[in-house]
Amino acid sequence: MTGSCIDLRNERGSKDAVNGFGKLLSGKEGYVTVESIPKKICTGCKSELKPSDRFCPNCGTKAV
Repeated sequence: MTGSCIDLRNERGSKDAVNGFGKLLSGKEGYVTVESIPKKICTGCKSELKPSDRFCPNCGTKAV
């Protein structure tokens, strides 16, 4: 589709999306891209948080 904006976030992890993006980026079939998600660290106790955590499960500090 030319000139359209399609939200593909719901397609993350699907085999077709992975293959399509890999081929788009590399020009080769079977190329797998790696999606990097920055780690959330608690500002209170420095433990690693899940992306969905709103508060640290260890010390209760609000996640930034």
